[in-house]
Amino acid sequence: MILKKVTLDNKSDLEFIEKLYIESFPRSERRPILEMHHLMEDESRFNMFLLETKENTKVGFVTYWNLGDFIFIDHFAISSEQRSGGYGQKAVQELIKQTSLPLIGEIELPTVSDLARRRVKFYEKQGFQIWDLPYQQPPYEEGFDPIPMLTITYRDLNFPTNFETVRNTIYSEVYKKKYK
Repeated sequence: MILKKVTLDNKSDLEFIEKLYIESFPRSERRPILEMHHLMEDESRFNMFLLETKENTKVGFVTYWNLGDFIFIDHFAISSEQRSGGYGQKAVQELIKQTSLPLIGEIELPTVSDLARRRVKFYEKQGFQIWDLPYQQPPYEEGFDPIPMLTITYRDLNFPTNFETVRNTIYSEVYKKKYK
């Protein structure tokens, strides 16, 4: 699995990612495309990678923030045509291999849907710890409510002791919000 850095100049890769982003995440769980473009241009901590096979087949994408002490996985998706082919596992393993920093992400509560339950199992199989601590994804835009989520971690972030500090960093740096 290849993680190919995407910039605004990579039109074909960007179009693939934008389409998959809109298909994979409900409006309440994604930022506007134009805002994502601004982040790619102006925010050095924000990274977007196309997930591609060695045969150059586009299978998905991941966006993440390097927040110094840890990496926050913002969005991760595999195209519906490529799911169940082991690409998600390969992509996560490649991301783990490329950094020594702890990884943190957020996932839907397993009570939301069968897909959410499968997602929890997927991350557990990859070695992530699932934390049932008070966390809500702040809205990316006005007019949407916060979404109850679980946090997931790979490598030690000293949870639950450091949970509030990590959560507050994500809220202020990624979402530009304060924890309420």
